[in-house]
Amino acid sequence: MDSLIQSILLKLSIFSTNQNQKLFVVGGTLRDYLLQKPFSDFDLTGKDAAQMGINFSQSLNSKYIHLDKTLGRRTVRVILDQKTHLDFSDLQGINIEEDLSRRDFTINAMAQPLQDFLSGVKVIIDPHKGQKDLIKRIIRVLPGPIISSDPLRMLRAFRFAANLGFEIESKTLINISLNKTRLNESAAERIWYELTLFFKTPDTLPLLKIMHDCGLLDYIFPRSDETFSQYQKVESLLKNLEKTFPKYANVFSSRNFLNKHYLIKLSVLLMTKNSPLRPRLTRDFPQEHNLQFSNTEKRLVQQAISGARSLTEMYLSAELNKNYELVQKIHEEILASVILFITNYDISKNAEPIFFCNQLLKFYYGQFLPIVSKKLLLNGEDIIHQFKLSPSPIFGKILNCVQKEQVLGNITTREEAMMLAENIIQSQTNEHRE
Repeated sequence: MDSLIQSILLKLSIFSTNQNQKLFVVGGTLRDYLLQKPFSDFDLTGKDAAQMGINFSQSLNSKYIHLDKTLGRRTVRVILDQKTHLDFSDLQGINIEEDLSRRDFTINAMAQPLQDFLSGVKVIIDPHKGQKDLIKRIIRVLPGPIISSDPLRMLRAFRFAANLGFEIESKTLINISLNKTRLNESAAERIWYELTLFFKTPDTLPLLKIMHDCGLLDYIFPRSDETFSQYQKVESLLKNLEKTFPKYANVFSSRNFLNKHYLIKLSVLLMTKNSPLRPRLTRDFPQEHNLQFSNTEKRLVQQAISGARSLTEMYLSAELNKNYELVQKIHEEILASVILFITNYDISKNAEPIFFCNQLLKFYYGQFLPIVSKKLLLNGEDIIHQFKLSPSPIFGKILNCVQKEQVLGNITTREEAMMLAENIIQSQTNEHRE
């Protein structure tokens, strides 16, 4: 904990004392602190803590947002900077022990008064033996209807296990198996959020196998027997991309592409046409301040799946001379599409799909990208001035044709581009006359 954060927490401690309010450090903050893991968010609870958060934010002249306005569950986030925030949640129940009993897992059901946390006091309020489970590295659900009251906790169990490198306790897995069909009660954006956090971890395959065995994976992604096999290939391929495509190792190892790995993992599972969640997960995500979805993420999933199917169609049709049309369609997510495409084949026995992809990437990086990333030989203004035309659908036809012929090397000069445009316009005029 850096000195600035410590200073702010000391101010908060004094602030809460002056207001005669007791604040507790809880949840993931205390868990990560005990695990000696870095953390940038602070979970705090207490009676009327949400209002205290608003008041404290105003005293700092900082921003705050409401994460939950529900009476009895109010939560306010005080934003300190881009990476650090304080979450103030109203106490659930009459005391801290009752609050902790309503949380999800033993490792998240611990608390410590803020003053003790800052002074280094070792005593922890731990009615469910969360510290022992931290030592044993176990995810254990609290007693009672914890999962049935919020089915999303089933996915949270796997997310915590993945992020912390813990095992999920056997009784908890049984509980998940019995309640798996209730996941549909959770909002799609919350499901998506948990899935993205899960798949952002580097090695999810062992836990995904457990998710598959207890039936939860099959509920989310029907025909998971099939998709699980493809997922295995994806994880293996993502780890060995530089060996599989050595000529393009720098592209596959770029930070930009590495940041897309979790979406590619999700995409291979979402390729199942029968998934009831697919239309919900890939359409119209709400732009919530606390969820951080983006149009880029949604577009990647959709384009990667569509691109993989286009690659398959072209490969199976043996029409390998249509590189331009294919690349033009999928070029924004060509790398993700290539990976999903390869999952359909056993490349250890058949190297042809790899050869096909290498030829496609050669065309993309050697011919297509160098042209489309720079100024074309002809633009819309040129068409207006040269041919005295008003903007119309023919503009797109001309520009697309110029780009294609330029990429293929059939035209190299502005004069040739003008001649091509003139031929298209003349052909269009003749069609209208007929």
